[in-house]
Amino acid sequence: MFRPGSLQSLILSIALLGTLAQCSAPVIRAKDAEEWNTELKTRVFRTRKDIFPGFANQADQKEPLFKAGTLVKLRIESTPDWVKIRARRADSDQENTPGNVILYVFREDLESESSRGRPMIEEKLNQLVSPAN
Repeated sequence: MFRPGSLQSLILSIALLGTLAQCSAPVIRAKDAEEWNTELKTRVFRTRKDIFPGFANQADQKEPLFKAGTLVKLRIESTPDWVKIRARRADSDQENTPGNVILYVFREDLESESSRGRPMIEEKLNQLVSPAN
């Protein structure tokens, strides 16, 4: 029934699948991101400074996405590789305005920060915005 080494192969396969499953899990679990977004839905933030596009695929890096003092609403998105924070003007509708990315936090950054997760993301976010309500 069992070939020599088949148990070892099975164990190795299970370990490999476990590793791959960890890599494909979002940085923030979907349930946690949903709960965080529910909290953020009623909150308004004020930008602390001008926020410029910081990514190569955003064309005009001379014009700020949001000027200092702009009231914004936030949304969290999480994938296996990063957490993305989007901001949109507080007076705009989320359905029609998905928002601009104001912060990326990569899995490697979180892992190098002793896996502090949400507190570390909030710390970085607090450098950009403060509560307005």
